[in-house]
Amino acid sequence: QDHVEIKGTTPYIGWPKNPPHGKGPIKLQDHGDNSRVSYRNIWVRELEK
Repeated sequence: QDHVEIKGTTPYIGWPKNPPHGKGPIKLQDHGDNSRVSYRNIWVRELEK
């Protein structure tokens, strides 16, 4: 999904309640089921403000 702004967590109802923050690391996680985890087609770029 190109050009999609991620606005925080994905709550069940309503908008995310995460305040903006500075630059930091990106972390990807698995679901802890001991299966092989793979990620593909992850694009990261800095967005204009």
